Amino acid sequence: MSPVVNASNLRTLRQTLRKQRNMLSSKQRLEAANRATHHLLRAPWLQRKAHVGVFLSSDGELPTEPLIAALHARGHQLYLPVLAQPLPHPMLFAHWTPDEPLKPNRYGILEPINRQYRHGCQLDVVITPLVAFDAQGQRLGMGGGYYDRTFACRKIGTRKKSGTPLLIGWAYAFQQVGALPAQPWDVSLNGVITENGVQRFTHKN
Repeated sequence: MSPVVNASNLRTLRQTLRKQRNMLSSKQRLEAANRATHHLLRAPWLQRKAHVGVFLSSDGELPTEPLIAALHARGHQLYLPVLAQPLPHPMLFAHWTPDEPLKPNRYGILEPINRQYRHGCQLDVVITPLVAFDAQGQRLGMGGGYYDRTFACRKIGTRKKSGTPLLIGWAYAFQQVGALPAQPWDVSLNGVITENGVQRFTHKN
């Protein structure tokens, strides 16, 4: 694990970790994803049927296919992120099942054709992509700010529903780094699932 990360080094950190996960073989990725799915299914967050935001993995990310299949089999309602511009929210979530078609958005990311939207803060749990995370639950994404802006409702004083949604990072264990620099608009994770197990975080938002 690296020491404290300086804000000036975030671009390099993103490049390094993305390269590291892309170096993994398909077999290594799938084995890690199966172990992570096993850990998540035993975690306390999803022991009851819930409305769950998920994402389709890419760019060497820990695969979400085993996770999605397992959650669907257990009867959870699944939602995928949809870029909502020019609507007032930067990102919404559309209800989706694994047998429903998808189409690419303007960035080439697959999204549901179904437009049964929910705002992210209307979900119970959101499985969250990330490039890096630290021991305090701070998350480093790709830099677009979509998740921070979407889940700003979790910040103290703006919550629509106290304690929800729970934001659970989905990553390889090597993506944990030293303390990440925090900004006022950052929204922290409630936990992270890796192939090595579950980490839970306690914080104010």
